[in-house]
Amino acid sequence: MNRDNDIVRALGFVALYAAYVEEGVDVVMERLGLVKKITDKERKWPISRKINWCIDVIEALKNSELAQLVSLLSETKRILEERNEVIHGRIYAGNERSDNLKSGRPGVPEREVTADELYDLAEELFKLQAAVPNINMFATMRAIAENNSA
Repeated sequence: MNRDNDIVRALGFVALYAAYVEEGVDVVMERLGLVKKITDKERKWPISRKINWCIDVIEALKNSELAQLVSLLSETKRILEERNEVIHGRIYAGNERSDNLKSGRPGVPEREVTADELYDLAEELFKLQAAVPNINMFATMRAIAENNSA
């Protein structure tokens, strides 16, 4: 990713890679649908709620091999909350090195935001988009098979 100090381009990468991460969570959720039926309503939930659903199903499997996936999903939720802050906030021009991010939520103070900060977030999301659907995939499938045969 070419860091060009363009805050709009950096924000675009955040949005793009976050969408891929959400797709990865959907893959995990569908896989876990082999253990617990997923309704159409649940498929339309916000991503944080889908992540919580996945964690609940994984923890119900009581398989220590899946601890890394639970940890990754928790980290994914945290990073997507950071994404929400910048995507749903408003960025206003500041000085030559930073801009100001004004939250869409009442009571949250305005703060500086830089293109580098957004590129860092985009890079974290890029790493997650590959990890989320793949980490512990075989352990998950084994746990599901064990659960279904019990």
